[in-house]
Amino acid sequence: MIKFPTLLITFFVATLGHAQLIEGEIINDGRKILGEPKYIIEGMKDGWAKYELSVDINGAVTGVQLLESNLKSTPATTIIRNHVKKFTFEKGTYYPNYHRVTVKVTMMKGIVGDPQIDID
Repeated sequence: MIKFPTLLITFFVATLGHAQLIEGEIINDGRKILGEPKYIIEGMKDGWAKYELSVDINGAVTGVQLLESNLKSTPATTIIRNHVKKFTFEKGTYYPNYHRVTVKVTMMKGIVGDPQIDID
């Protein structure tokens, strides 16, 4: 029989392994992300991407830069990019004009008919 602490540790490690806010000024300053963003999304490939987000004082993501990825597919990285652009953070005039954070999102291959790709 699996003991409860072992099960709890396994769940915790599995959750952290897929995606999260990794590092940056936003984490250091304790700025919260609003809602419950999905760090695991369904897509056309299996893989992950790390992006650096720039967030304004209103909490909107104003800039997105790809830092690292194991995806070779440009449409797959574009889907993740568009997903992270929708993240919102706490508003506050006491935050810098452009606050930064690194986020990792995992894409898992699923049944995707015709993915919506919004190109800016």
